[in-house]
Amino acid sequence: MNGPPFPEEDDLTARDPRDAMSLQTAWLRSFLAVADKSGFGAATLVLHLSQSRVSAHIAALEHALGVSLFDRKARPVCMTEAGELFRGHALTALLELQSGVDAARSTLDNFVARVTIGSYPSVSSTYLPSVLRELKTKYPGVTVDLLEGAAASLEEMVVNGTVDLAFRPLLPKMRENTLCHRTIWREDIVAVMRDHDPLAKRAAVSIDDMMTRPLIGNPAGSEEDGGGFDLRHTLGEAAGRADIAYLTDQPATLVALVRSAFGVGVINRLALETTSTEGLTIRTIDSPTAHREVALHWTRRRAGSAVVKAFLDAQQQVPLPPGVQPIPD
Repeated sequence: MNGPPFPEEDDLTARDPRDAMSLQTAWLRSFLAVADKSGFGAATLVLHLSQSRVSAHIAALEHALGVSLFDRKARPVCMTEAGELFRGHALTALLELQSGVDAARSTLDNFVARVTIGSYPSVSSTYLPSVLRELKTKYPGVTVDLLEGAAASLEEMVVNGTVDLAFRPLLPKMRENTLCHRTIWREDIVAVMRDHDPLAKRAAVSIDDMMTRPLIGNPAGSEEDGGGFDLRHTLGEAAGRADIAYLTDQPATLVALVRSAFGVGVINRLALETTSTEGLTIRTIDSPTAHREVALHWTRRRAGSAVVKAFLDAQQQVPLPPGVQPIPD
């Protein structure tokens, strides 16, 4: 019997280039980041991509959907009605896909997986290498990527899924209150000064002492973004009267500024393990808030992930870095 031929298998699976199966997860992540941050430039900081790459992702997604997702004339950039409708579906799709990946990997005894860790310089140089060595020994199939940032950007990385886990001080407080965390250690915030500074003769430095000196703190950035948080937190009510001369992200820069007589440094003790303090004196600060606690953070949706459990297991087996105190169970 003559008639139209049956379609070939490839014809059955051929798809419209604009259907859901053509969408790339990178496009969805860029879309959600721009939506969350209300701007392309801000999204690049979260995604660690160039603005041109993020723009290309959004353009490709809009072409595939056949709609505009953002009103680019608005300041800040805002979503169109189509963007608002698509946002929830995009987020659900990515979360479900990650859950599927985690579920598949959890069935393997010696699983092969990739984990992305967020950190900051003092942890990255004094503690993280030991954790990674333990992880490699116990789970040789796990590959690690590392991203560094300040407290605010590390929180964004965890919330947006850019990293699986992140080391971060508990303060400033997380804006996202649905994250899981494990507090690992407590460390002092200390004052750093030149050896011949009169304050170096004292066993501890008072807040009144510090009010007489220009101060150098970390990290860099505005007060709203957490710039100089440890310094301000240590000073308490006196912070508004302090002469904050410089803020920097790098412990070596802070030490160099102190050595060059630009002021007294205020920094977490562990950070000083990453650079030479020759010619300088370190003193405790007589303040009830001159300390901070450091924790590992991850999202609840990733709590059951095999690779997150593997990293937490490895971290728990490693001795703490010098100069910090363990948190009692």
